[in-house]
Amino acid sequence: MTAPEGFEELQYGWERAYQEQGESPLWQEDPIPVIPQTIDVLTEHAVRTVVDLGCGDGRNLAALTDAGFNAMGVDIAPTGLSHARGVIRQRSFLLRADATNLPLIDDSVDAVTCFDVFGQIQDPTHLIAEARRIVAPGGLFVTNAFTLKDETYGEGEEIAPNTFAYKDTLFRYYEEDEMRALFSDWTIHEIRRVSWDDPPHGDFRPYPHRHDNWVVYATPGE
Repeated sequence: MTAPEGFEELQYGWERAYQEQGESPLWQEDPIPVIPQTIDVLTEHAVRTVVDLGCGDGRNLAALTDAGFNAMGVDIAPTGLSHARGVIRQRSFLLRADATNLPLIDDSVDAVTCFDVFGQIQDPTHLIAEARRIVAPGGLFVTNAFTLKDETYGEGEEIAPNTFAYKDTLFRYYEEDEMRALFSDWTIHEIRRVSWDDPPHGDFRPYPHRHDNWVVYATPGE
C-alpha cells in the first residue's frame, strides 16, 4: 500500500485541530489514566527531572508538576503550547521543538515521558533514539501506543498497514511484538495493556470512545 502525497504532513495536523477548537481544550482536563501509575514508578526510581514529549495542551504535564517533578513540556504545535501555558500556570517549562531533534544536552534528565504520540508519527525510532540520548544512565522512558483493539482503529483512510489518515492527522496502531522490537536495545521493565473510556473531543472526535493501549516502562540498555 502506497502512502499518499503529504504523508509526512499528517504528523503535524494537530496544530489545525487545536486552532479549530479555539479557546476550549481539545482534550478533557484530567490526565490520561496511566499517569497515576507513571507517577508512582517515577517516584520509586527517585526521579526529579522529567521531559514530557508531545505535551499537547498540558494536562499530563500539569499532573507531573503537581506530583513534585521538575518538568518540561515539549510539543511542535504552538497553539497546543499556548493552551498548556494556561494549564501549568508557570509551574513548569515549555519548549516548542520536534521530538526527534531536541535542543537538550545528552544525559540531562532523569526521565522522559511520551503519551499519545506514537500513534501520530510514521516511525517512532528517531523519537526513541532522542529520548535515549537525553535520559541519564539508569533513567526511565515511559510511553504508550494504541493497540489494534482501540475503538478508533479503522477510522479514516488506511495509508499503510494499521495506519490511518484521519482529519489531517495520523493514527498508527501497534501489535505487542512491534512495541517490543522498538525497545529491543532497552531494558523493558514492563509492557502493560491498559484501556479507558474517553469523552468526546470537540469536533475532532465528537463521540465517546474506548482507547486500548500498550504502556511501556524502559531503561536504556548498556
